[in-house]
Amino acid sequence: MSKPFPLRRVSDVLDKVCGALIVILLGAMVLVTGAQILARFLCDFVSWIRPLSWSEELTRYMLIWSTFLGATCVYYHGGNIAITAVQGLLPKKGQDVLKTMIHLICLVLFVVLTIYGIRYTQKLGKNATSLPIKMRWIFICVPVSTCVMAWHALVLMLESGQTMLLGGKEAKN
Repeated sequence: MSKPFPLRRVSDVLDKVCGALIVILLGAMVLVTGAQILARFLCDFVSWIRPLSWSEELTRYMLIWSTFLGATCVYYHGGNIAITAVQGLLPKKGQDVLKTMIHLICLVLFVVLTIYGIRYTQKLGKNATSLPIKMRWIFICVPVSTCVMAWHALVLMLESGQTMLLGGKEAKN
């Protein structure tokens, strides 16, 4: 039995971390939204309870982070939308070449997005509307997620390239 591609272990760990963070963020969103609903309901009966002015903004930012982290998991597991009509017409070797090229193009795109995401994030100095945090902590999800996706693209590209070179056989490491 062959060992998994060595760089895949890092991708597996990144995928598990991103997945865990998504679960935490979505759970926190449910709790914050539930607290806001409860506070709005109770403010009619208890005079000292006020609706949470920050809950909608915090929930929005958690949704942004969970969306970008979710994109990393979707890309890694190949769950993104793909047009496979052309790929299906190619022979196996051609499919492997196409798959490798697609991952290479994605790698370049993710690296460019990471670089420009870092540049943009560094320029942000303003604060969030109702939360005492800088907007750069919200927008840093772009370079973080695209960096993770770049790693995944590199691993997937190398794996599909290795499969292509070995004629569909698994690599023995």
